[in-house]
Amino acid sequence: MKPLLYVSILFVAFGLASCSSDDFEGPEADPIVIADLAGTWTCTQFLATSENDPQMQFELISMGGSLAVTVQPDGAFVGEASFPDPDTGQLVVVPFGGTFDLTSQTLLVAGFLVEIPPFLESGTFEFTLIGNTLTLHQEVSTFDFDFDGVADPAVFDATLVRQ
Repeated sequence: MKPLLYVSILFVAFGLASCSSDDFEGPEADPIVIADLAGTWTCTQFLATSENDPQMQFELISMGGSLAVTVQPDGAFVGEASFPDPDTGQLVVVPFGGTFDLTSQTLLVAGFLVEIPPFLESGTFEFTLIGNTLTLHQEVSTFDFDFDGVADPAVFDATLVRQ
């Protein structure tokens, strides 16, 4: 009877040794490719936050602005941003376009055709893509929060939802 017990213990030990934590996590997600960004996206948050005073923020969407962008499977994009002019209240519409490129699974580079939009120091963003929600984050930005002509250090965050 003892040999049967020892054999049983060996089978259990070998069975446990062959298991790994990966066995319990489920399938790994496929790597993100530029074609995964294809579609029409609507911005639900476009936020600049002062590094010097995090209470000081500029949020385009809540001020009556909007931003929409259409991305092709090859990464080419066109879009339009609109915002109320602070002096006149009239809606200002700014078209934009360019190409997106992924440098890693967490970095997205936007090559704008004309110039980098105001307050973005570069077109490189940390990003996440979960289903139909794309978030962008950039630590090195500037924005003139008090409109005195001097740009202040800022952090940029945006959330876009695919339609």
